[in-house]
Amino acid sequence: MPIAVSQLWDNLMLFLVVGVFIELAVSAIFSIRIIDDLLNTTLLRSVKNALVIIAAFGVCAKIDQLRFFYGTKITVAESVHYVLSSLVLARMATLVHEFINYVRSRSKAM
Repeated sequence: MPIAVSQLWDNLMLFLVVGVFIELAVSAIFSIRIIDDLLNTTLLRSVKNALVIIAAFGVCAKIDQLRFFYGTKITVAESVHYVLSSLVLARMATLVHEFINYVRSRSKAM
């Protein structure tokens, strides 16, 4: 069992790294000054979140090793594994975005 936990931790760290790249790629699109002013609207935040989810599904579809339970003895149906991995990857990208916003807001406050 310790091997499965270690592998899950490694997979989680891999998801975090890939989440950083997805967040940076999507944020680069929305960093244009005109769009940045509009990003405060709910619609554009929803579009950005949808792009992150679509990117996560695309990355998980192309990279077989990017599965949450990859290398562990845990068995899950392939479709459930794919959806779960994509949603975890999208959440990691969202966590990175929230952390960047937190750091940005703290630096503006000082």
